Amino acid sequence: MAGALGMTETQFNNNLYEKNGCRFFEIIELEAMEDISGTNHLADYFAQRRGGFFVEIPNRDELDHVDLFIKGVKVAAKSGKVDQQINASIADDGVIDQDEKAEIMALHRKHLAARDEYVKSVVALHERVDASGVQSRGVGALTNRVE
Repeated sequence: MAGALGMTETQFNNNLYEKNGCRFFEIIELEAMEDISGTNHLADYFAQRRGGFFVEIPNRDELDHVDLFIKGVKVAAKSGKVDQQINASIADDGVIDQDEKAEIMALHRKHLAARDEYVKSVVALHERVDASGVQSRGVGALTNRVE
């Protein structure tokens, strides 16, 4: 990772641990790390910071009915994890403390993100395309407008 960012391992570690007067990574460096690692941790962080959740925009060319089935099973599993955590949290004392609440909400965000991705994938796979094979604006696609 350090080499990909144009840093030595020592420079990388100094930034990571804020040692030797070094500051933590800049946003652009964090974005590059996310791109390199193929993760969405930074996007998740910023969405969660504002009470939201990150959802991948599905690509129709990468979807089929098997993918939809797998996504549906994952949604059900994530929903079950939320319910299991709620059950475990209230089983002993009937009260949900702050740590339990945080865990429930983290699982809930993951469930909602999976559900949103599933629904968008179903729509993307079954959306009408024009005669040239071009799909209309993607589900959840970003638009630029000034109001």
